[in-house]
Amino acid sequence: MATSTKKVYQVAVVLYNGADVLDFAGPVEMLTHIYYNRDPQSLEHAFNIRIIAETPTVRAGNALTVTADMTLQEASKQLDGFDIMVVPGGPPNILMGLVEKDSPEVQWIRNFATHASTDSGKEERVALSVCTGALLLAGTGAVGGLTLTTHHMSYDLLRQVCKKAVNGAEAAQVVESNPQRRYVDGGINQAGVRVITAGGITCGLDASLYLAQLKVGDGPAEWAAKLTEHEWKKATE
Repeated sequence: MATSTKKVYQVAVVLYNGADVLDFAGPVEMLTHIYYNRDPQSLEHAFNIRIIAETPTVRAGNALTVTADMTLQEASKQLDGFDIMVVPGGPPNILMGLVEKDSPEVQWIRNFATHASTDSGKEERVALSVCTGALLLAGTGAVGGLTLTTHHMSYDLLRQVCKKAVNGAEAAQVVESNPQRRYVDGGINQAGVRVITAGGITCGLDASLYLAQLKVGDGPAEWAAKLTEHEWKKATE
């Protein structure tokens, strides 16, 4: 059997204690159903997902214990190998604690978001946040001048974090999500990383399909929506 030459995108999902389960499980579920073909006997996956965390296990949503594939320290040694980063949300008090102490999670997110690839021919990398995960992205100071969204109860908090993180430079613009805009493609930052932010929780499903569409096309994304029986709510604004 011939080996496929199609690109398999390497995805790092950054977890921490208290992360909302669907914020990361939703994108993981969608991306693992993105295939280059439709042969159930020999599926060609487009994304390879790795859970990374500061500790070997994390407690998500105070309900689910997740074993990391690698620690943040281990993942840092392979930073150039990751094409995509997923940042889930959680309770704002937990996230603000991480931002205010510049936690290892925030540092890793910053390193990815500001890391210029050593391969000049490599595709643009993507940072995707879901729900309040945008607070962690904004807290890195790496998204100034872009457009972001988040959970509807955290717009003002995100604006505050954006303004503080850039220390007088141009802050990111925060827009409200709605049924026509459940996720926002905020543009590309100075390091060449495309930043996509999703509204609350289930919006991450739609944002993940949009990410898949960007990387592998309409067909595989539409097929994944059909397989998961999800009505893909594409952004129209």
